[in-house]
Amino acid sequence: MNTRIVTLGIAALLLSCTVHSQYLPATTTNVHNMSLTGNLQTDFVLQSDHMESTGSTEEKRTLKVQPNKYSPLAAGLFSAVIPGSGQFYTKSYWQGAAFLGAEVLTWVMYASFEKKGDQRTDAFQQYANEHWSVARYADWININFGKKIIINPDQNLKSWETVDWNALNTVEEQIGAIYNSGFTHRLAPYADQQYYEMIGKYSQFGGGWDDAGGYSTTDVIANNGIGNVSPRFSEYSTMRGDANSAYNIATTVSYVIVANHIFSALEAALNASKINHRIQLQGSIQSRKIFGNGIEFVPTLQMNYEL
Repeated sequence: MNTRIVTLGIAALLLSCTVHSQYLPATTTNVHNMSLTGNLQTDFVLQSDHMESTGSTEEKRTLKVQPNKYSPLAAGLFSAVIPGSGQFYTKSYWQGAAFLGAEVLTWVMYASFEKKGDQRTDAFQQYANEHWSVARYADWININFGKKIIINPDQNLKSWETVDWNALNTVEEQIGAIYNSGFTHRLAPYADQQYYEMIGKYSQFGGGWDDAGGYSTTDVIANNGIGNVSPRFSEYSTMRGDANSAYNIATTVSYVIVANHIFSALEAALNASKINHRIQLQGSIQSRKIFGNGIEFVPTLQMNYEL
């Protein structure tokens, strides 16, 4: 048998390569099994004999090269927990680094502003404990409204321990019932968040500051006390506002953190799905007879797109 063997070098492969782009289901690929010896010349002769025995004029040696498939659900869950991890799972390293970097940055910012808020809160609460007294506030009510709130004179007691809170709140309600008295709230229990907010927000508590001096009921009513309160009242109000600003920024950053988890999860799931639907490569070597008993081997590249 005269068999012409075509030696396939890299240059010859490139020149003789034909590309087929087709939409074919994976199950339609016609793959013939054949044992190869590893010797190129011997395998070509076996190939020729096989064609002669079967009467076939064309055979394929197929090698499928398909990209890895990823689970969109797994990718999404990974990034939902740790932004960027789903991207690393699908080997989208740049996107993963971006989401992970945003996660680290936003957590650093959140921690920073939370710490500032805590520090400023400690500062204004200490300021209030030093300069605002519920005993002084109760005494101011007694003087200006003719009430008789009992104040314990024991010097060993803290200011907030010298007044019966229920009795104070009852008097505040009575004064609040008077038309245009300026009393709109009952003092919250000591150390509550509302306690520290009220004494620096509502003018009715202005008489409790140690620099209130001649603070009067008229000052309470006028413009709701704005511009008529003592310097310490104004300074304290500013300190509390600064603390709230830090907490507000931290809260905003927390929303960004949540959004980063959501967007990272969605992007990872969509990217995994996109990768699974990319064009799949399928390489093959097709053998065909030429010039009688001659054989030509043609490298072929198929591109299958899986919908």
